[in-house]
Amino acid sequence: MIIGIVGDAERAVAWESHLRPHNIVRQTVLAPHVHDLDRVDACFIVDTTSTRTEHLLDALKEGIPCFFISDFFIPPKELERIHRTSKEAGVEVQIAHWPTLSPSTQWMKDKISKPQFIQIQRKINRAKIAHSEHAFINAWTDELALCLKWIDSGIHLIEVKQSYLSPEQPQAIHLLIRFDSGASASIQLQISSALEQHTRYISAKQSFIECSVSEQELKYGFLDTQGRLLFESKKFDSTKTAEKAALHFLKNIQLKKEVVYSAYDALRFASNFEKIQSKL
Repeated sequence: MIIGIVGDAERAVAWESHLRPHNIVRQTVLAPHVHDLDRVDACFIVDTTSTRTEHLLDALKEGIPCFFISDFFIPPKELERIHRTSKEAGVEVQIAHWPTLSPSTQWMKDKISKPQFIQIQRKINRAKIAHSEHAFINAWTDELALCLKWIDSGIHLIEVKQSYLSPEQPQAIHLLIRFDSGASASIQLQISSALEQHTRYISAKQSFIECSVSEQELKYGFLDTQGRLLFESKKFDSTKTAEKAALHFLKNIQLKKEVVYSAYDALRFASNFEKIQSKL
């Protein structure tokens, strides 16, 4: 495959290094804009500028499947345009939502495709996120997007409670979501902890997974045909996330399969995020 990489030169070079190990990639072409590319089979758009959506739309209108690597928060109206344009052009666009794209999540989804319950607990040292006014909201919305994609059902009920150190400084949030499928998800986040912790617990009938996100260590428990509880452990290298996600995207394009996290998934997240925001 001939792959285009569009955007900031430094980041584009970094993404070229992620693509280099894959035999599926015959050639990479770096360019500042989509219009500077000749024929390519897919395009990685690395862009956080104010014109990022227009660059993506230009590529989609050219019939180029795209991996859109940008800030995860995209205004709903822009997402509607992206989704509509990709459908009209008949090409896929993958949004870079890293918790969903990570190899550990994909492994867990292979083991438990339809969770009945997801519980996420995260504690963050306040000093580590003091430099970013968006770090708190980014932390819990990343988990929300993961739950919405994984459970993949309409929402029956949302309960949310947020506590504050001061009116401008939220320090904890507890989010409970009940889905039409009967599944539920619980997200608990607080940022005044001396200890760092990030765990996910996923359960279904006769199986469960415990995941230490920071260590990328997983334990899968399941009942065998004789009712015995067995365990399987797995560890992933987080430094390979971008490389593995790129390969997965390109294989899906070759096989004409849906991408892992689409513009539709991002649009559904944005809609539900607005509902939750209205409750805070």
